[in-house]
Amino acid sequence: MKSILTLAALLASMNCLADVTYDKPVSAAINSGKIEYFMQGKGGANPEGNVRCEDGLFFSDNFVAVFDGATDKSGKSYDGKKGGRVARELIAGVFEQLPADAPKEEVLRRINAAYQTFYQAHPDMDFVKNPLWRPTATLIWYSFARKELTAVGDSKARIDGVIYNDKAKLVDVLNSDLRVKVIEHLKLTDADIAKNDLGRYYILPLLERQSEFQNNPKAPKAFQYWAIDGFPIPAEEVLSWHFDKTPKLIELSSDGYESFPPEASVASYESTFASFLKADPQRVKNPSTKGLQQGNVSFDDRTVLIYHAK
Repeated sequence: MKSILTLAALLASMNCLADVTYDKPVSAAINSGKIEYFMQGKGGANPEGNVRCEDGLFFSDNFVAVFDGATDKSGKSYDGKKGGRVARELIAGVFEQLPADAPKEEVLRRINAAYQTFYQAHPDMDFVKNPLWRPTATLIWYSFARKELTAVGDSKARIDGVIYNDKAKLVDVLNSDLRVKVIEHLKLTDADIAKNDLGRYYILPLLERQSEFQNNPKAPKAFQYWAIDGFPIPAEEVLSWHFDKTPKLIELSSDGYESFPPEASVASYESTFASFLKADPQRVKNPSTKGLQQGNVSFDDRTVLIYHAK
């Protein structure tokens, strides 16, 4: 009975993002200041795109967080949801129930516990031996009680003008460069790539293979990377920064935004993003593992959450 109740609570928590607003700037107040955010799926402003969006965010008087579900490469789905969407909902459900002063170790422990409950509900799949099947995400959050920023994966932050966690992982750099080499060798146009990205097609086996390096301390050190997937991360690999006082300005964003804009506002993020997308829609000048597919409005889901202190 206990496991059934636990699973029921988990499924209920996975509906907690229903109130998130898509496709337009949102402002909200918390006790210590003001929140501004924007979220849009790569499919654009439509209900179907929103359902598929794998980015997520959370804010309260205690935490601000942005998380980014990884694009599925396994072909698996869970009750009609891709792994990135599942990851987003699992993380959001945990943040909804966190104690106000939860340390980073407790946050990650609770997320992993939620994942393991989800995995137990799918006993036909061996998530230990097949990391490619794991719903995976990046996560960055700030704890007001602890005055601490914590990051797992490549979502990034700018706090009082200082950038944190913007270093790309080596496996992404290598695969991005290889994709671009294929595109350049084949002399593909942007229109060609939008219809059929042969560069991504060529590196897809490598993208699948790289899951062997995910949360794997036994993998070659150069290729290791760390993500939210329900399995342990060595304490020294969880990045965190402590602040002497609460920042006046916190900006958290998923990697759908390539760079930080000149101003800390949704309008500035969107203007900078639009200029970047126009200049390099297929991510060739600024190499990436994927570009703008036909029918989409962006190469990735994108989310920014901005906190302004009173």
